[in-house]
Amino acid sequence: MIDELEKQIIWQNIKTSEDNRKVLNGTAKAIETVKIKLSKDGKLTEELVNCIVVNYKNIKVIIPAEEIGISKTDKKTLRNMIGSELKFIVIESDKLTNTAVASRKKAMELIQRIQLKKYEAGDKVYAKIISVYPKFINVECLGIDIKLKVEDLEYGYVENLSKLYQVGDKIKVVIKEINENDRILKISHKEIQEDPYKNVRKDYVENGEYLAKVTAYSDNRCVC
Repeated sequence: MIDELEKQIIWQNIKTSEDNRKVLNGTAKAIETVKIKLSKDGKLTEELVNCIVVNYKNIKVIIPAEEIGISKTDKKTLRNMIGSELKFIVIESDKLTNTAVASRKKAMELIQRIQLKKYEAGDKVYAKIISVYPKFINVECLGIDIKLKVEDLEYGYVENLSKLYQVGDKIKVVIKEINENDRILKISHKEIQEDPYKNVRKDYVENGEYLAKVTAYSDNRCVC
């Protein structure tokens, strides 16, 4: 149970986020289609919008898909973000209903402005996994969402990345390219690791015969 003092502190944080753009974070728990008030061409309208629901210390925080930074019809991406910890800035709140509407996009823009100037190519930082697919993962790093494919993550063939990575995990990466003005960030997790194939010529020789087990075929039909 949250006592009255804790509730006051939580709502102070909500109001500080709403008034002064303080970045908060909470765990994505669900997807809902919610009626949201929108301003279009100077007119206030209501529209049903796909949203991700974040639990911020027992306050229901609603983040519309477009405030995540994706298409409002992209439920697949929203679905894959469930369970991840998301940063956000509150747009409006209602203490009576214990709810708030927030923007992850605004939070990420603020983090980018603060963080990108601190680093340069070659630096090692951590990225947080926000969604996982068989052939790629999406990570948040220095306020930027980045899609990492198998070739950015692992040496050799990987059939399904979801067997190796989970939403919420942090992975160490090296910055390959960074541009504060254009907000460009390229990173690699693979280059943090030791290349298991660098000594292959020492271990195997041409025309040698070795005992092996076929574990899989890659997309280009190579035997693994």
